[in-house]
Amino acid sequence: MFKMKPHLGPLWVGIIILVLGTAVFFDGHKDQGDLIAQDRSNIILAFSIVVAGILMIISTSRMWFKHLWHDRYRP
Repeated sequence: MFKMKPHLGPLWVGIIILVLGTAVFFDGHKDQGDLIAQDRSNIILAFSIVVAGILMIISTSRMWFKHLWHDRYRP
């Protein structure tokens, strides 16, 4: 039977990117005097949130549109 579930590959990659972006953010904010590292870590966190969001949309794209709720890929 066909089940509606997200694609796990892009979902896990998005989670990993988000965790790595958060780790870089906290690492960049260790030293309060290094403003360049803080700005760089803010940009990296914003970029990782955007990429993780896009991958989340890609992994759940079949669930968003009713015309994709079929199983044509099965022989």
